[in-house]
Amino acid sequence: MGKHSGGNANEDLLRDLRLAVWRHKEPEGEFVILAQIRQTLDHAGVAYDGCWLYRVQADNGECTMRVHPLTADGDWSPLTEGQQWVLRAWKSAATCYRAPIRHGEGAWLAQQMRYNIKAILETTFDQGVLAVYRKESIACSDADVGLFKGLGEVLSGLYYRQEDLAQLQAKEAQLRQAQKLQVMGQLTTEFADEINQHLEVIIGETSLLGEGDLTPTVGDGVQAVYEAGLQARSTSERLLGYARQQKTQKEWINFTRLVQETVRLMRRTLLQDQIKIVEALAPNLPYIKAHAGQLQQIVLNLIQNSRDAIKQVRDAGQIALRLSTHQGWIVLEIEDNGPGIPEEIRADIFAPFFTTKASSQHSGLGLSVCAGIVCDHHGRLFVADCAQGACVVLELPIDPHAALVDN
Repeated sequence: MGKHSGGNANEDLLRDLRLAVWRHKEPEGEFVILAQIRQTLDHAGVAYDGCWLYRVQADNGECTMRVHPLTADGDWSPLTEGQQWVLRAWKSAATCYRAPIRHGEGAWLAQQMRYNIKAILETTFDQGVLAVYRKESIACSDADVGLFKGLGEVLSGLYYRQEDLAQLQAKEAQLRQAQKLQVMGQLTTEFADEINQHLEVIIGETSLLGEGDLTPTVGDGVQAVYEAGLQARSTSERLLGYARQQKTQKEWINFTRLVQETVRLMRRTLLQDQIKIVEALAPNLPYIKAHAGQLQQIVLNLIQNSRDAIKQVRDAGQIALRLSTHQGWIVLEIEDNGPGIPEEIRADIFAPFFTTKASSQHSGLGLSVCAGIVCDHHGRLFVADCAQGACVVLELPIDPHAALVDN
């Protein structure tokens, strides 16, 4: 299958590839490495008519697969046919040359390649399969097989490197966000304290005015100003309460109350957007040990995401919050009647830098940062199926020694 045998030369090519994998520092670097793999095959003189890379992702017993043609202009696409052959090769965990190919496999490949395949050289790696296809049954050298086995090891290293980079970037984003929250907490405290001083004057003076002999019209106006001052003071006190929760240490918190306070902060904005919020909060939930400010930011962000989604497709809508316990977890479900989350992007929405919003809408935590915070609390954040719209579920573990809260 190869034009020549060059074991030492192949080792040099593989060494260059391994160095390139560990030097790249951006998720987009994957495509640079794939181009170098294609060049390595050409430099090694491996003759082929098609070269395909298959990614296999196994979650909860289900496998999803993507395929890349490893051409200069190629890109990833879902693999909709022939999955059984790819899965069979992946599970073999082997590097092999096959000519002729297995019965039934040729028909699928002919449909995919648009020509008949007579020989396959394939290798597996932890995350998938790399295969080259030939129209003719040409003998395959030991050097080609050794090179292909090495390429599989390179690909394993590449995708483990990609995971490490994604986790590192998520942690860095989480740290930056934590620093922003700390600054926001300090500014909020200063701002709310100063506003409260002015509000106390307004509330006090209007209270005194209201005791005087006023005409009905003036009295109604003074009463309106007095009530507005009370409402503004209540909002300011909630902001102060939120700012004081930005602590570095976890503490025992009433998660139900945290959700209720977050809803109060958002209720006026949602009413202005003609979005109804419905709460179904189970009574007597246990305390949890957590960073209250971080969790409140997550709940706030999820509600904002639901609001933004609804506004994309309708003038009015509804967000439902359901809080309960299930098998050792406190479970918060946030469901909206917006456009929903397409199945093809569900696996990506918690990845760093992934967004479906315009840049002008980026006002909250990214979902990848939210997922990192939830992971730090040993919890889970995922998208659940629902009849209409989207449903995001936040689960937090219950400490068996936690006290119960009477809601």
